[in-house]
Amino acid sequence: MKFGKLTTSELNDNVIKLLHSARAEVLASAKIGEDCAALDLSGIILVSSDPITAQMELDKLGALCVSVCCNDISANGGQPVAMTVTLLMPPTFSATDVGVIMKSASEKASELGVDIVGGHTEFTDCVTRPVISGTAIGKAERLLLKSGLKVGDKLLVTKDLAMEGTCILAEKSRVQFTESEKVKLLQMNESLDVNRESKLLSGLDCVSAMHDVTEGGILGAVAEICINANVGATVYEKLMPVNEITKKVCASLKVDALRLISSGSMLIVTSDERKVENILSIHGIKVTCIGQVTEKEIKLIKADGGSEEIDVLPDELYKF
Repeated sequence: MKFGKLTTSELNDNVIKLLHSARAEVLASAKIGEDCAALDLSGIILVSSDPITAQMELDKLGALCVSVCCNDISANGGQPVAMTVTLLMPPTFSATDVGVIMKSASEKASELGVDIVGGHTEFTDCVTRPVISGTAIGKAERLLLKSGLKVGDKLLVTKDLAMEGTCILAEKSRVQFTESEKVKLLQMNESLDVNRESKLLSGLDCVSAMHDVTEGGILGAVAEICINANVGATVYEKLMPVNEITKKVCASLKVDALRLISSGSMLIVTSDERKVENILSIHGIKVTCIGQVTEKEIKLIKADGGSEEIDVLPDELYKF
């Protein structure tokens, strides 16, 4: 059993050596004995934090934390620059397990052009499985807030819904996957970032808001932005982009894909649907119109023609 901080050599080998500083904005980064990182940022500064508490493979945990935190920055029209990571490990794990998590975090951060500049690691019996929490810092030239929604705007979503939830729940389902489906699952797991969409769209006047689709799925995301802006929305079940693998996993576990965590999908509010579709399609990013902003009710039109009011509810993942 091990409690407390990593030793100096463990911290150096399994954390510090895995981090790389590439951003000009970073004046001081993660270092043993240093209490703070230092950044030189001008203009609008964005900050967002998220924990990852789901049970999953260690080599995916760090990367997911980086993606989720940076997605929040991207959804507000910003460019993630740096982030800190706090990692709490059960005493039954080892320093090399920390290294596995931090290696995946560092690789994802490098892929996104983000520096991990600090954080904290320790072993504690307060957790029964690894818990990682990140704080991302970014900058923006134009700030996109959810209050920008206007009646008549179209609601679009990128890629397929519930990709993150599908990857997490795939091992819990009894579905037997073909080799091609296993490849698709890997591709889904590598598509949980929305930085590309943000870079392409955040400067467009016709885009009034963006929101990364996380806990609560697409229905929760639509409800959140509408409540924030004090407007309504109508979205259509038959238009929702849910791929066949997700349908199989959700059917096996009796899960609603529209309320399943969906990192990698960006909800876009725009007055010019065609312009957004054209820009994203040129860059190979799938986008689907799922509905529009209205004055009052937030509702889903079901495939059978019925309707239901939408609210923010616990994610389907919590059933497990």
